[in-house]
Amino acid sequence: MVNTVTTAVKHKNQSELFARVVSEICAPWVLNIVFFLILGGVTRSWTLGIVAALGTGVVPMILIISLMRLGKVGNHHVTARSQRGLIFVGIIVCVIVLLFLLGVLETPQLIWDGVFSALIFLAVFSAVTMKIKASVHVGLWVCLVSFLGLTVSMWWLLALLFTPVTAWSRMKIKHHTLAEICAGVVAGIVAVAVSYAFILT
Repeated sequence: MVNTVTTAVKHKNQSELFARVVSEICAPWVLNIVFFLILGGVTRSWTLGIVAALGTGVVPMILIISLMRLGKVGNHHVTARSQRGLIFVGIIVCVIVLLFLLGVLETPQLIWDGVFSALIFLAVFSAVTMKIKASVHVGLWVCLVSFLGLTVSMWWLLALLFTPVTAWSRMKIKHHTLAEICAGVVAGIVAVAVSYAFILT
């Protein structure tokens, strides 16, 4: 009996650890960095890919950490819906500054499209967050993978199969409910659809 309980506890701990690892790997700032490095590689514009990765990934995370130290944000995943407004505004400002910076440089169209899509994504999630704490992890995964599938290679769409794993990880560590996960997926699809309609076609 003791062995059974011990095994169950060990399995639960391992499961939660795996969920936390997945959650960190699929964190929005990490996804943005990887996404723009991929675009930089595809366009053979590594410098501009790195600039976009810094502006959409590293700088926003520095902003979040700074707000955490000021007591404005509870944690780096910003799990409290009431704290998301400030974060979204800050990141939108970061992306707008990035757009001006890219305007000075000879930026490939694909990277431009990626940054404008990021702005659309932020606008959609800012609106959705007024009603529900939609999962940015899951929504961004759907959005970025779909973007790569539509612009780089259809093979990227296979990565959508990983979406349930990301969703499970967010629920496992109790950062989101199923309804919030579904809201994230829908918001991600809407962001992709708007981007495709106004930018990618």
